[in-house]
This record gives sequence, structure tokens and C-alpha cells, in this order.
Amino acid sequence: MESIKKVQVLLLDDDDDLREGMKWMFETVDLPMQGYATFDAFKNGLDEHVNSDAALCLLLDLRMPDMSGLEVFEWLKRSGYSLDRLPVIFLTGHGDISTAVESVKNGAFDFYEKPTTDQRLIERVKQALQKSGEYLVNLEVLKQWSERIDRLSPREREVMFLVAKGKLNKVIASDLDISMRTVEVHRANVFDKLKVRSAAELATLLSRLSDRLGFDQLAGLE
Repeated sequence: MESIKKVQVLLLDDDDDLREGMKWMFETVDLPMQGYATFDAFKNGLDEHVNSDAALCLLLDLRMPDMSGLEVFEWLKRSGYSLDRLPVIFLTGHGDISTAVESVKNGAFDFYEKPTTDQRLIERVKQALQKSGEYLVNLEVLKQWSERIDRLSPREREVMFLVAKGKLNKVIASDLDISMRTVEVHRANVFDKLKVRSAAELATLLSRLSDRLGFDQLAGLE
């Protein structure tokens, strides 16, 4: 946990005693917990947590009276919340093990059978928090790259994407109706501003960025 500066464990469970016990258990190992008794309360506070700089983990009761944990899980996915940003660990009774296993196949981080007051759950939560923290670090790296791309001129962006597609300078010159020398200058500027050394490295970078930002936002080409 050394690499994560802030952490926050979230718990959605309608059992008052369980929330109190879990809060005590996690806070004794320096893991702050925010408990929610209802989906509405959880939903209203979720964005504040997701938009913070704290690594997160959600402990989610599979069976609740108003909205089941599985329904909450599907809502999270439909609403676009990243399960890397917010790893979900289901809390389940013995009769729900098969459902919990299926949820892991569908993206949940793990599940634990109640009662869950043991060291194994604490360690698994720490691993989930580590995953969330890595997501935040990666997001910050991609943000820095996108800011570098924002500093490129429109023509440099055009050249950047054509270079990343593996096109030769003479082909780029023909496509853009500019001289070879101009292409060479733009290509050098792109490599310098983005601090990459080859077309292959540039292509890899843009592929990573497209997953987060979309080529439309970066290029204005396609």
C-alpha cells in the first residue's frame, strides 16, 4: 500500500451492525470506511468518491431489500463506472455462492462469505485498493500525454497520425500536399514534443490513449 497516498473503502449493506463492525475492523488497520445503508445514499455520494484522488474498493452486499447487490453491480457497469477505478467485492451468504462466482466472471474483483471479519478479507481489499491506485496513476500518465498532444499544431497532429499508421515521409507529403522537408520538420517536432523515438513507439502511445480519450478527441482526423 506504500504507493497509494489516499484510500477509501466503501460499504453498501443494509445491516447496521455489520456496517459498524466492518468500519471498526478496517479502521483498526488504517483503512477508512464509508458505509451506506441504501442504494440512494450510496448513489448520491459515489461521484464524490470516484472523482477524488483516493484509491477505492466497494464492498457490496449481494442481498438487500430494495435493490440487490447484483442489480447495483449492473447499474455501475451501465452507468460507465470503471471496475478498475472501483473494484467490487461481494459479501454473500452461503446460499448465494454460485451467484457470486458468476459475478466475478462478469467483472467483480472477488466475493467473501459472511461473516467476513478476518484477515483474508482485509488483504483482498488492500489488493483491490492497489488496483484502483494503479488505475489512477495510469490515468494521470495518460492525462500528461494528452496535454503534450494538445501542444501540437493542427498540421503536426495530422503528421503524427500518419506517421503512427506507418506511412513514409514521401507518402505523407503527397497525402497532405506539402514538401518532404516540411514533413521532416513536423515529424521531428512531434517526436520532440511527445518525447518518443520511433514511429512504433508513437503508434503504441496513441493506441493506449485511444482507449481512454478516443482518436476523435486527439486527432480531429477521423
